[in-house]
Amino acid sequence: MYPHNTEMDLSIGLALYFAARGQGLRFTPDMANPTVSTISARVLLSGLGADELFGGYTRHGIAFSRQGYSGLAEELKLDVARLGKRNLGRDDRVMSHWGREIRFPFLDEDLVKWAMSCPSWEKCDFSNPEAEYTFEPGKRILRLLAAELGMNEVAREKKRAVSIALGDGLRRSWADIDSRSSLVRGRQKWRADE
Repeated sequence: MYPHNTEMDLSIGLALYFAARGQGLRFTPDMANPTVSTISARVLLSGLGADELFGGYTRHGIAFSRQGYSGLAEELKLDVARLGKRNLGRDDRVMSHWGREIRFPFLDEDLVKWAMSCPSWEKCDFSNPEAEYTFEPGKRILRLLAAELGMNEVAREKKRAVSIALGDGLRRSWADIDSRSSLVRGRQKWRADE
């Protein structure tokens, strides 16, 4: 079994849990006067798969620095192979708790097949980290596409993780979120599988 970071699963699961709830504050462009906002969407889109297919994680840069593009290609294959066991069940349980469905456009079979057949250097460019386009090397192909579509701010935005920091208080109160929820039962199952 591959090394598994349960705390990271919990952190990502919590972030998705609260996002899927569909309630929060909306800020004006000047970040003043927040208003309560609720979404009624039943189907939500997730970017899951983009990092795994196109080299978006720090470990992909490390794999490249240690073993070049062949090592990177192996790391990408490993990431894609474990998506089902590591991520999809967690994300589905979180969304279904709120009666929502989730779709994964980056996991479309044809896109995955195409992305896995592309050479690593066409998807990300770790050999030129400070390339003239000033885009991060990870997922560079997606950043170039975004720029070509006129989404320059998106193309240049720094990579950020979806997870939230877990303090001791949050860890202790995990069961208080909703002990009857499928999310918590799923968390208990994850522990049993380790």
